This record gives sequence, C-alpha cells and structure tokens, in this order.
Amino acid sequence: MDSVKFTSQYEPADFETFVLVTHDAGANFLEDKIKSITGTSVILEDFSNAERNTVKSYNFVADGKFKEIIIASAGKLSEVCDMRLEKLGGYIYSKIKTNNSRICVLNNIEGIGHETTSAFLTSGIILKSWQFDKYKTEKLPAKIGSLTCVTNYIEQNESKYPELDALIQSIFDVRTMVTEPANVLTPTALKNMALDLEDLGVNVSILDNKDMAKLGMNALLGVSKGSEQPPYIVIMEYRNGKKQDKVLGLVGKGVTFDAGGICLKPAKGMSEMKGDMTGAAVVIGIIKALALQQAQINVIGAIGLVENTISGNAQKPGDVVKAMSGTTIEVDNTDAEGRLVLADVLWYVQQKYSPNIVIDFATLTGAIQVALGHEFAGYMSNSDELSRQLELSSKNVGEKIWRLPLHQSYEDDIKSDIADIKNVGSGRGAGSITAAMFLKHFIKDSTQWAHIDIAATEWDSRDRALSQKGATGFGVRLINDFIKKNVMDEE
Repeated sequence: MDSVKFTSQYEPADFETFVLVTHDAGANFLEDKIKSITGTSVILEDFSNAERNTVKSYNFVADGKFKEIIIASAGKLSEVCDMRLEKLGGYIYSKIKTNNSRICVLNNIEGIGHETTSAFLTSGIILKSWQFDKYKTEKLPAKIGSLTCVTNYIEQNESKYPELDALIQSIFDVRTMVTEPANVLTPTALKNMALDLEDLGVNVSILDNKDMAKLGMNALLGVSKGSEQPPYIVIMEYRNGKKQDKVLGLVGKGVTFDAGGICLKPAKGMSEMKGDMTGAAVVIGIIKALALQQAQINVIGAIGLVENTISGNAQKPGDVVKAMSGTTIEVDNTDAEGRLVLADVLWYVQQKYSPNIVIDFATLTGAIQVALGHEFAGYMSNSDELSRQLELSSKNVGEKIWRLPLHQSYEDDIKSDIADIKNVGSGRGAGSITAAMFLKHFIKDSTQWAHIDIAATEWDSRDRALSQKGATGFGVRLINDFIKKNVMDEE
C-alpha cells in the first residue's frame, strides 16, 4: 500500500472507493455524503437500527466513473470502543471489491472519547489486508492502493497511528514467520530474523550448541539430537527504561518443525507443524513493536530454536536428561518436546536476568484446542494479580484468553519412577494443565509467571475479523496493551 493519510479536506474525484462509517443515529450523515460523492440523492436502506459490524457495498457511476461506496455501521454509539472500531475496519476490508483502489474513509463517530476513530478503523482495514503470495507465480492483487481518512481530529489520529502501525508491522512479521515453510525457516533462519532487531537498538546475543552444553541445557539439547539443524537460544535485550525499573521476561518456544521425534506424528496434518515456532515469532514481534514505539521499558526476550525430527541419533522414549536447573526428566514421549525446550530457556532467563515477571508463549498442546476450540488461548499462572492484568488487556484488544487451574493435585500426574519428573501426564486428561505443571518446576518462587498456550489461536482455518485464513499473529497486541497498562507506568 502506498500511503495512509489523515486530512480534513478531500476531493471526491480523487477516489474510487468510499467508506462511510456511521452509527445508530447517522442517517443524515449518509445522505449528505452519498450526495456529495454521486452528485445525486440516492435512497438506500435504513441503517439507523443496523447491528454493529453491518457492512454493505454499493456501486455507482458518477461523472462517467465507477464509484464503490461501502457503508459500515458501528451500531449503538454508546457501545463503540477502540477494539470494535478495529474489527469494523476488518469487516470493511472484506467488502472492498476493486483492486489497487484509492480509498477515502469518512465517519461520523468522532468527538469526546472517539477522537482516534480513523486511526483504529485504518488499523483494522490494514490488519485484515495481509496476504502471503511469496511462492505464487502469479501474485495476489492488492485491494488497497492508498488510504485517506477524512477527520476533524488530524493531530490526535496522527499521534495515535504510529503505535498502531508498529503493531501492524510486527504482527505481519509474525504471520510471515509462521507461514514460511520449514525448509526455509530453519532455526538458523529464525535466529537471523531476530538478529535484524539490532537495527532497532535491540541487543541480540546467541547461545549455540557448545554454549548450551557448558550450561547443562540437556533438556533442550536432547530435543535437537535427531536433526542436522543446529539449535540456538536467542536473547533479545530491549532496555529503554530506567536502570532501576522492573524487568519483564518474555520466552517463546521455537520448534521450527515438529515431526514428533521417535514418537512420530501421523502424516495427516504434520505439515502444520511448521508453525510450532509461533511462540518464538510472537516474542520477536513483541520486541519489535516495543522498539518501533521506543517504549520506555526493560524487556528480555528469549527463544529456544530447534527442530524435532528423527534419525539414528534422536532422543528415545525412556531417556533421562538433566535440565540446566538440575532437575532430572524422564522423556516419556518425544513429541512432548516444547516443554523440554522451555524448561532450559525459562531457567536461564531467571538465573541471568532476574525478571520480576515472566510470560511464555508456546504452541504447547493439542489438548488446549480440545478444551477451548479456536476462540480462546488457555493460560495458567502462579499469580492472581498478573492474571487479572492479562485478562483486562485481553478484553481491551479482543485477543481472548481463559485461565485454567494450576493446582497441586495435578502434580502426581508428572511424577516419574526413575527421575524427578516426566514430560507427559499419566492419563489422557488435562494435557494442557500437566504441561504447565511441568513448566512450573522451572519457575522460581519469586517470579510472577504466566504460561500462554497459543496452539489453537495462532492459526485459523476460518476468516477472522482482523485476519484471513491462516496465521493470526495472536499475542502481540495482548502483551503490548499489558505492558502499557501495567509495566510502563510503574514507579
């Protein structure tokens, strides 16, 4: 897309597509704007009682030129909020029919409490526009050539949009990483993408195979034994806060392909396992978003990058490994590898950087989809306060999360007869919870911690409000809001 612009003046002749955004009392607005665009009075259906997110498209000819007019209703003005405006923008994009169109957005949802309406509508339109055609011989046509928003609040929207644009860029990066095939996005390639953050002022350091062996990271190294691809831990330090400020730790699972190891997955659906590195991609995305905004905060992002494949050297069911923390683990199932990777990364981050809060992201269990479907990410936490803060941010941005119990009664399920713990539960039930109970062994008592299982929300086979079929980028907006509301404002 060529540009996004906020202006108070516009010439109808300069645009092919017009978006008119209204609410439950906006009939006069629609009549006036349609007349200014078409030059004639056109009677359309009544939008005064339309449900929110009602979006309809109409075609006109004005001055011998085709004009597309999209009317979008936000419903009751009293219920309008930033999140709904952003989603409405996504629905608007879905109705645009022309390609490479110069689009003009006009709305009458402006005033007290809604000065940045245009910025959020724009964000929703652009978030929905992402598409991946890198490997297509014939490229997919772009619907949007340029986007102009007509508003009386130019300064407010121009001030707000850079933050939204930083999130858009970062979410697009996450979606791209998740969509790339595993023969392209290897642990080495993903490491190099993280290194690109150095251009934004992020200090990036790498632990390789030898470094991890010296540190005793045998849980992570055991996962990588079956692959020819070398493993890495990538640490991204974004320090733009005061030296005495609290430190937030973000940890991501980065299994760039998960065949299941010797406990081989069935062939059906295995191609989807290229996305088992989404947790790492989300952490990279969050760090990028913070750096682009020059957020005043201290954050450590750490990702464990491996492949879980099969060879004569692969880790075997029944093997026992000692993690960096000293905890011994019986590997009961080589397809429960993500928690082994996270065990060493979580411990390393706490030992070296002493963060006050640690949040990890992982496509950890298929069981989370059984429990919650694609609507919610499941999470578990040792802190009621951290949980409350995350759930408020979830409501603010519309990335839904649901807390599951991290109760001591589940501990017996991961006890091992020959080691301290084993990497899967004894029964078939509560698979997501027993996975979190395993991770809890690598969290210090002084650390506020939340584990977010995004296995069912990182990819969707359906069109969503802000994403088309495929990768969603779930988590970037959630943590950005959490940081703004709870970390940056702390004294």
